[in-house]
Amino acid sequence: MQDQLTLWVESVVNYPAFLPIVTLFTLVDSLVPLIPSETILSIGAAWSGSTGSPDIWHLIWFAVAGAMIGDNICFYAGHRFKDRVDRIRPNSRPGRALSWIRRAMRLYGGAAIIIARFIPWARWVLTLMLGSVRYNWFLFFFFDTLGVLVWAGMISGASYLGGMLFQGSPLIGMVAGILAGMLVGLLVQKAQGRFMEWRDERQALSRA
Repeated sequence: MQDQLTLWVESVVNYPAFLPIVTLFTLVDSLVPLIPSETILSIGAAWSGSTGSPDIWHLIWFAVAGAMIGDNICFYAGHRFKDRVDRIRPNSRPGRALSWIRRAMRLYGGAAIIIARFIPWARWVLTLMLGSVRYNWFLFFFFDTLGVLVWAGMISGASYLGGMLFQGSPLIGMVAGILAGMLVGLLVQKAQGRFMEWRDERQALSRA
């Protein structure tokens, strides 16, 4: 049974269309975050670490391409809400929320975009809202590109190392790699919370 499963996974990750499928998964995940693309990325990277195939660099760049395309489509989809945003009264509850978003982006803009890449629903909501409030696209493109590169590199790197630890047992290596990729995501989210708390404290002290 284990041998059959190993052969099946190996045939999937070495299938010529596997890398384009990774691109498709990361693209769709950026638009509709229902199935985390981190899973297929971790599987491919862990198998690469355990068996040497698929090529880890090809895997990363195919994932980066899909994520960047999806994020930018999502950003421009947010433009459809521009007219509704313009009609919101500044002193209303939604208006105050939008004011908070604009202020937060001025303070944390780049860091928020980069870190949100590790949080599926957060990156989707943030990207849509940035498009709707006319956030500068060049800034978005720069920070989103940086975030996607960090995201793909860290998830793939952790999963690849997990796979390398069990080169003789690729299935165990794959499981270890997926868990390692998930752990990286959780650690980034924890670090984000600490960073935002520290930044807020500094802002409060500077205003005092």
